[in-house]
Amino acid sequence: MKELMFQNQPIRLIEKDGKKWASAADIARALGYANADKVTRLFDRHKAEFTSSMTMLTMVETADPQSGCLLNKTTARVFSLRGAHLIAMFARTDKAQAFRRWALDVLENSAAAPSLIQEWYEAKAALDAQDRFASLCGRGLNEHKARKPPLKECVEALMHRIQPSLQFQ
Repeated sequence: MKELMFQNQPIRLIEKDGKKWASAADIARALGYANADKVTRLFDRHKAEFTSSMTMLTMVETADPQSGCLLNKTTARVFSLRGAHLIAMFARTDKAQAFRRWALDVLENSAAAPSLIQEWYEAKAALDAQDRFASLCGRGLNEHKARKPPLKECVEALMHRIQPSLQFQ
């Protein structure tokens, strides 16, 4: 589970359907609320503003804040970073404005960084293009032999990084 930090407050990201989500409880703490109920009420009041890509209900694991031990799984509302930004638009806490700026910065930075699977597709495309090049011009075989091993290593290294992140259910 990946974790972001907002003013020394952890925002744990839950990966679901290839997207990253933050729990209402983490968002509430970051905004300065005592519990997630306030965020849920904000959502309920402004439900029409949210799309299914901004929020959903899902099963989340709750942990003891002191020990970090898993307590149980419950159904909870989670928000994408875009949804968290929108919740912060409705929040009236001292931290809301800073949280909105932070959320936009995180969104901007994550849009700039390619995902692991995207990196793999690009590396695989480069490897395939190299194979096509070699078969099209036999005289480029020496060049192909020099270029292919590093491309193949890159694809394999990315595949090894992807494998542990695949979750089968």
